[in-house]
Amino acid sequence: MHKASLALAAITFAATTSFAAAEEVNLWVRISSGAVLQSLAEQYNAKHDDKIIVTQITAEQMVPKLGAAIAGGAPPEGVVLDLIYLPTFAANESLEDITDFVKGLPYANALSPSHVRLATYDDKIYGVPALPDASIIAWNTDLFEKAGLDPNKAPASLTEIAEDAKKVRALGPDTYGFYFVANSGSWLIYDFLPHQWAAGADILSENGREATVDTPAMRETIAAYRDMWTAGAIHPTSRSGNGNNAVEAFASGKVGVLMTGSYIVNLLTAKYPDVKFNVAPIPGPKDGASSFAGGDTLALIAGISEEKKKVLLDFVDFYMQPEQQVFITKESGMPSRTDLAADAYAQFDKRNLVSYEILTKARTPYTFSSDELFVSRTGPFLNLVQSSIFDGNVDAAISKAQDDFTKILERTNP
Repeated sequence: MHKASLALAAITFAATTSFAAAEEVNLWVRISSGAVLQSLAEQYNAKHDDKIIVTQITAEQMVPKLGAAIAGGAPPEGVVLDLIYLPTFAANESLEDITDFVKGLPYANALSPSHVRLATYDDKIYGVPALPDASIIAWNTDLFEKAGLDPNKAPASLTEIAEDAKKVRALGPDTYGFYFVANSGSWLIYDFLPHQWAAGADILSENGREATVDTPAMRETIAAYRDMWTAGAIHPTSRSGNGNNAVEAFASGKVGVLMTGSYIVNLLTAKYPDVKFNVAPIPGPKDGASSFAGGDTLALIAGISEEKKKVLLDFVDFYMQPEQQVFITKESGMPSRTDLAADAYAQFDKRNLVSYEILTKARTPYTFSSDELFVSRTGPFLNLVQSSIFDGNVDAAISKAQDDFTKILERTNP
C-alpha cells in the first residue's frame, strides 16, 4: 500500500511538472504576414508541448495597439512588426535584448543585414528577420525589343532607365516608359530611396539623427525623374495612383519599367502569364545597385519570463531551418536567411534570386520617426518628391525638406 501511494505520488508529480513546463506564448503579427506565421506556428506546435498563439493585427493598428498594451502592462510576449519601427520600440526600452542569441546563431552572418541593423540600438540587438522583402525594377522585354533596346540587358543606371523610358514612350501614345508610385510615402522609401543608397548616399545619417537630404545623388535622381516626367515618359497615374494601379498598368503591357518589389515575379507569373518581363536591382543615378529591405522582424517584449523567452527563441530557430525557409519562400516569396538560395529557390522561378541576392546590400532608413518623416501624406518626404519632380521646384523642395526633416528629428530623437 505504501509503495502504491509512492508510485501514485510520483506519477502525479511527473504529470504536474510536465503540465507546468508547457508554455503558451502570445505572438502578435500583421495581417499581411498572418497566414504564413500562423502556419509556421502550427507546424511548431505540432512538434512541441509549448505553443505559439498567433494573433493577427491590422498593419495600421499594430503600432498604436502595441504601444497601448505595453503602457497598460498587458502586452503579448512577442511581436512581428514592420522592421522600420524597431528603433523606436528599442529606444523606449520596450524590447528584450537578444544580442547573445542572435550572435550565437550558426547562420548569424546570413541574416538580412538591414533587419539586424534596424533591430540594433546602443549596440544591443532586439530582433531577428521574420519575413523580409526587397524592392527591384521590372522591365517589359517585349517593349524593350520593340524600342530597339536589348531585352535581356538590365538598365545599369537611373540615367539609362530614363533614356530607355523615353524610347519606349516613342512607341505610341498609350505606351509609357516608366511607372513609380509617387503618391505614397511608404512606396517612395521602398523604390525611390534605393537610388541614393546605390550611389553611397543617404537621406539620413547612419544613426538616423541628422538629415542629409541635399546630396549630389539626390539631385541626380530628381533630375532623371524630372527628365522622364517632362518628356511624358512616366505613366500619368504615377502621380496620384497606388500600388494596385502600378501592377495593373505594367500587366497591361503598356509600361516599360516598373519600380516594384520582390513579390512581382510570382504575382505576374501567376496572374498575368502572358507578360514578358525580367527583373533587376534598383540602380543608382550613374551606377551601383541597392534595394529597400522591407518586411517584418520578430522581437520579444521586455520583461518576458525566461521560460517564454526560451520558447520564442526556439520558435525563431525552428522557422530559420531550411525546411521552413523553403515553406516561407513558397508562401511569401523570400526566406529570412541569405545563404539558402539553392534550397529556397530550387522549385521556383529563378528571377526571384535577384531580390534575394540584393538583400545583402539593401537598406532601410534608421529612424525614430518614420511615420512623420516618410509615411505621412503631408510629410516632408512625399512633399519633396511631388514638388521637385512634378512641379520642378527642385532647389526650394530640397531646402524645405532638409529644414522639415531637421525639425522633426530634433523633436523626436531620443
